[in-house]
Amino acid sequence: MFLFSVVVANAQNSFNPTGYATSLREALKEPENISTVSVYYTRGMIFDIEQGKPAPDVSFDKLPELSNLKTIRLNGAPVDFHQETFFCNLSKLKQLEALELRMGFKQLGLLSEQSIKCLKKLKNLRRLNLPCQYPQEDYQKLQQLLPDCEIIINLYPGLS
Repeated sequence: MFLFSVVVANAQNSFNPTGYATSLREALKEPENISTVSVYYTRGMIFDIEQGKPAPDVSFDKLPELSNLKTIRLNGAPVDFHQETFFCNLSKLKQLEALELRMGFKQLGLLSEQSIKCLKKLKNLRRLNLPCQYPQEDYQKLQQLLPDCEIIINLYPGLS
């Protein structure tokens, strides 16, 4: 009973022992405590628990505020997804270790030179997941440009 009371009290004070958030909006409430963000998009929107309906998440321009972020997972993409803006905002997160892009190839496209330039700034990046239809030749070029990063091609053919 005592343990339960402590957990409830901590939950009421926004205590997040796991460092996990399911939206950027949620993560920005405690930016210094968040190490993992995993966002699920449905038709470009997230399900906002506070509003009880689908809503847009905050802009990727806010990513640099998550100073302890180590992992980001995008399950789908927002309606206004622009890869260069996204990757260049990520490049400010020097401690980022894993980037999982679980979206269709049509949503991401080939990584542009600018996106790759921004990715190369992430010296701690150890894992990058790309969409299942990412071309083999471009995958190999990317692997050469990011030699310390394990690049994984997702097996989600239904998302293309």
